[in-house]
Amino acid sequence: MSKTIVEFKDVVKTYGSGDALLYAVNHIDFKIEEGEFVVILGQSGAGKSTVLNILGGMGFLGC
Repeated sequence: MSKTIVEFKDVVKTYGSGDALLYAVNHIDFKIEEGEFVVILGQSGAGKSTVLNILGGMGFLGC
């Protein structure tokens, strides 16, 4: 059995509020297990950097 080293469950990151609310990351789930090679791929503005910032502890999810 592989060891899970990272797991995101239903992660949401928003900016702004009300009518100006913007979802940078909208309900993502993924798991990275020891020894896996992972690629984060997407269009410009898809939230790749936001996910990496959250993963690295530089992005805050808020309340």
